[in-house]
Amino acid sequence: MKILEISSAPVSFNGGTEKVVLELSKDLSKKHEVTILQTTLYEQDKKSGVEKNGNLKIITCKNDYFAKGFGYSLEFKNVLKKIYKNFDLIHIHGHGRFTSTYALRFLKYKKPIIYTAHGFFHTSASGKIKKIYNFIFSKIKNGVSIFIALTPLEEKEYVRLGIKKEKVVILPNWVNLREFKATKKKKYFSNSYPVLFCVGRIHESKGMQFVLEAIKNLKVNFLIAGRDVGYLKTLKQIVKSQKIEKRVKFLGEISDGEKRKAYSSSDFFVLFSEWEGFGIVVLEALAYGLPTIVSNKGALPYLIQNKKNGIIAKFPNVNDLREKINLLLKDKKLNKILYKNSKEFIKKFDSKIIIKEYEKLYGKAIHDFKKKKL
Repeated sequence: MKILEISSAPVSFNGGTEKVVLELSKDLSKKHEVTILQTTLYEQDKKSGVEKNGNLKIITCKNDYFAKGFGYSLEFKNVLKKIYKNFDLIHIHGHGRFTSTYALRFLKYKKPIIYTAHGFFHTSASGKIKKIYNFIFSKIKNGVSIFIALTPLEEKEYVRLGIKKEKVVILPNWVNLREFKATKKKKYFSNSYPVLFCVGRIHESKGMQFVLEAIKNLKVNFLIAGRDVGYLKTLKQIVKSQKIEKRVKFLGEISDGEKRKAYSSSDFFVLFSEWEGFGIVVLEALAYGLPTIVSNKGALPYLIQNKKNGIIAKFPNVNDLREKINLLLKDKKLNKILYKNSKEFIKKFDSKIIIKEYEKLYGKAIHDFKKKKL
């Protein structure tokens, strides 16, 4: 197959969607001709052009306007028009982006299309934008062969937007279980308290401020890894006001190797977000068998079953979160149960299994498209 993967941001950008696009493309390129078409959204200093990553071809187009993350790229439009005929199938990634909107409109009925939203608008602040974009989406969605939902929650959102349920396939994100193995431990704190780990953008929506408040009087350290998007200063002020400087450490954006060290050196994991479209880092934590606490928002309750493979806390209830962290600190029997169940649960999210399913879906979309053309 000749496959074109469309991403709004560069796959070098440290985001969940971009990580999925890159890993999917690299794996598929072992057997197929795969090209990624992307823009410099979020990485404006990145140069446009063509590069090779093994058998994978990556075309980068200059993003002209940020437009609050929606983006706009004239070069992307011109390149897509020029190359789309060379591919058997086109997979569009991301909802509420210029690249997705333009590609859906331009490619309608021209090629078999797979569409993965990777999460929808969810905050009240996005209300007007959501209504406008969903109206546009309703007008351009009909050319898609298969819509991929990461969870049943996303499936419901597709159906709410007028897409027939039979056109939606639930296919989750994944982890490469060969990569996520215990490595040498690293000591991040001078004390001997257990370590609570979190990975994510340093953003208000990730709920780290509530975790800081919850651990104030608990004997636990809090290790945070992630790129600052303007909220780090606020978190550091909270740390100072709570007088917990010796028990909190910000690692910043770290490599996969450093992240594996952090997982291996931690005792628990937390992702107390306002919303998650999926939560790949939860899968990573489960791959290490870390007792994991998540909020009851978005897709997280689809990954964690309370007191079976993790713990669910009510967002933004700090008292409930504190009780759940304290439970893990004290209940060793529960920790053993969570470890065992996590190791078993994560097996069905192995990249080998999920990417094979993608390959089958691609083949089906191409077959059905050709059948309709006859």
